[in-house]
Amino acid sequence: PWSQAPGVEELRLELEEALRQAVLAQGDTENLFLLAERLKEDLEVWEALLERLPQEDPRLPIARAQVARLCREYGV
Repeated sequence: PWSQAPGVEELRLELEEALRQAVLAQGDTENLFLLAERLKEDLEVWEALLERLPQEDPRLPIARAQVARLCREYGV
């Protein structure tokens, strides 16, 4: 996991993007939350999570705060 070999880094990025796309396509809130926590700065993942969380979910304020923070940081 800590290898900086160019081939390994490229494969790691490809795998991460494939996982990201699969989780976004699936739309499961638990998997979205886990991915959002892992990819902390991915606005698209946080927004997808925010869209799918029910109002009573205790993670909703976290998702709202992260989306607001990232929108500010990215100037969106």
